[in-house]
Parts: sequence; C-alpha cells; structure tokens
Amino acid sequence: MRVLVTRPQNKAGKTGALLSAMGHQPVAMPLFETVHHPDRAREAIARGRWAALAITSTEALFEIEAAADAPDMIDRPVFAVGAETAGRAREAGFTRVFTGAGNGEELAGAIAAEPSLFVRAPLLYLAGVPRAPYLERGLAALHVPFETVTVYAMEPLDYDAAEIEALAGATDAILFYSHMTAARFFALGAAKGLAERPDPPALLCLSANVAHAVPAELAGRIRIAEAANEESLLALLG
Repeated sequence: MRVLVTRPQNKAGKTGALLSAMGHQPVAMPLFETVHHPDRAREAIARGRWAALAITSTEALFEIEAAADAPDMIDRPVFAVGAETAGRAREAGFTRVFTGAGNGEELAGAIAAEPSLFVRAPLLYLAGVPRAPYLERGLAALHVPFETVTVYAMEPLDYDAAEIEALAGATDAILFYSHMTAARFFALGAAKGLAERPDPPALLCLSANVAHAVPAELAGRIRIAEAANEESLLALLG
C-alpha cells in the first residue's frame, strides 16, 4: 500500500521505516516544521522546585538530558500523554514516568489523582504552540497548581494543489496523528480531490478527536486506532 505520512520530518523517518518493514510504500508530507527552544525548558526546570513535570509531546524534551539539565527532577514524576512521549522521558533519564492513555483530558485526571504531590510545589507543563487546551483546562478544573512554559512551536508548511495531488492523489491510506495535523491537511484543500476519487484512501486517525477534523464528505473513510499509539494506528493497515 502507498501510505501518506503527515508527521513532521523528524518523526516521519521512523514511521516510514516501520511502514517499509511492513511491506508498504511510505510517502512523507510533513505539514508542520518543529522549532525547538530547549534553553527555555532548561531555564524553566532550573527556576523552581517543581513537584512534577507534564509533557504532551516528545518535542518538549528535545535535547534535554535529566542528569545535566534537570538533576533535581530525575526521580520526580513525569506525566506523559502516551507511550511514545513516555519513552522519550525515559530516554532522557527520568526514572518515574507515568504513561497516560493518549489525551490531555485523561492525563489531567491522572495527575489530579495524586494531590499529595502538589502540597508544596506546582506542576511544570512543558508545552508547544499551537496546542489543544485539554490538559490545562483539566488541571484548572481539578485544582492542580501548574505553570505552562512554551518550549517548541509547530510552524505550518504550505503545498499547492499540484503538490498535494502528487503526494496524496494516489495514496491508499493517510496517517493522521493529531487533530491539528488533520485540520491543516484539509485546510490546504485536499478534501475535494480525495472525495472525487472512485475509491478514496482510508483516513487512519490516532483517536476520535483526530477524526473530528475530517470533513463530512470523507467521514465514511475514517478508521480510528483502538489505542492512541502508533502500533495500533499502523495495525489498521492490516
């Protein structure tokens, strides 16, 4: 199968290798470029005695190594939104990593279930822009003290109609890992061409929230992963 990968370039390579190993043909179409600010993360971590960290993307810990950049935080909890993000935290050297169920709302609930952590110090959320409000909204509603520091930005990339057709026109499936990415793909005008195909590609979404960005005319092509991780998403390819 020819599979369109809409992840940023720094992640598309890993996904492409997995697809090739499965016998598929990956086609990269990154819709955002990640701009990192690791010094902001280092400064934020060093600025206070935080009770715990929260991260909702692997990008939040870009170039961060716990031993050098967060020695006081190595053994404090790191709440990660999903398995891939948790894996990055462990690679960085953090030892107490909680793996969430794949969305910010549920992660907020898991954090709030540990109220004793935040009696003397708040949570530090290392975030990106743009971002969904679910984690911050959930933390506020559950009265968890926290501070958000923006440490990376997702800059949109542009494609014209000819480029979209060349990349997406003959695909059998398209992978969407976030609501933001799916919304960007269709904002570029891709829906009309796909809907007009006799057999539109399968639109494989990491979660129901991601699927909400798919236009109504293509709703019948949506398939949602059983769990919010890459393994479950790629399993939809059969």
